[in-house]
Amino acid sequence: MKQNIADLIDQINNEKITVKVFETTMAKLKKDVAKTMQPLYDFVSDQIGKNQLGGAQLLVGGEALAIRVETNVVNLPLDEPARIEKFMSDEEEAGVNVYLVAVGEKVNQSGLRIDVVANADEFHEHLTNYETEMNDWVQAKIDAVEGNTED
Repeated sequence: MKQNIADLIDQINNEKITVKVFETTMAKLKKDVAKTMQPLYDFVSDQIGKNQLGGAQLLVGGEALAIRVETNVVNLPLDEPARIEKFMSDEEEAGVNVYLVAVGEKVNQSGLRIDVVANADEFHEHLTNYETEMNDWVQAKIDAVEGNTED
């Protein structure tokens, strides 16, 4: 999946990228990371299947923590279009990847962690291959928040 950079910035600025929001508690997330995260993975995979960018966000109540699964052309959060535009200014088009994003004061010193999972097509076609890795990533963020350890 490829994305025109100018179109991406326009979609972000005009809120044309669908982001589905889920909510849970830390207790529920800890009890079953896989079950809690699966709807987010499925939603993003479905968006890719429609050849659309998308994201899913899990708000963890009482923890000031958000876990996001996002499609993007660069490892920057979708809510930072100016930085994306500056970083990608020399590119007309780029491949789309899926990223895991954790946002919260206790995630790390910067309050943000973002890591690539796979290119969008691979993610969509082989989602089950990535689920354990993604769930382990989420568990590491839970551990960092609860222990306030650097990730």
